[in-house]
Amino acid sequence: MVIITLLATLSACEKPVPIVEEAPTIEVTYDTIEGDWELTHINGEELINDSMLYIRFTNSDKPNVTHRYEMWDNIGSMYLVQTTGTYTITQEGDNYILSGTYDNGLGDWNERYSVVMVTDSRMQWRAKSGTCLEFKYAMVLPEEFY
Repeated sequence: MVIITLLATLSACEKPVPIVEEAPTIEVTYDTIEGDWELTHINGEELINDSMLYIRFTNSDKPNVTHRYEMWDNIGSMYLVQTTGTYTITQEGDNYILSGTYDNGLGDWNERYSVVMVTDSRMQWRAKSGTCLEFKYAMVLPEEFY
């Protein structure tokens, strides 16, 4: 039991966030992440001030169809920025890897994220750089996105 606890602690983000305490139970697929998600924590810290990031993953039932995302955020800016692109989910061993590209010609995302879903409404992304992002399922997007 001590070894399991130690391994869980070492593999967690720099500062533990609530979902690390629970065991992953949901396979990460295009269906399970489809929908709107709100960023709640970065490296275990809640977002401050009026910072926000929402991401919408869309899915298609058709095989070999590109999966798309749409993101709105004001992190690092006083203005809301909209970004679109494509994303993929792959499996490497026991890890589900989320990666993507931007539509605006900037190329691939800077990071590939190992994604853990504990429930259908909470997920955590971990980058090799050490960045840890925690999201909750967003029932409603802010009005300024429309």
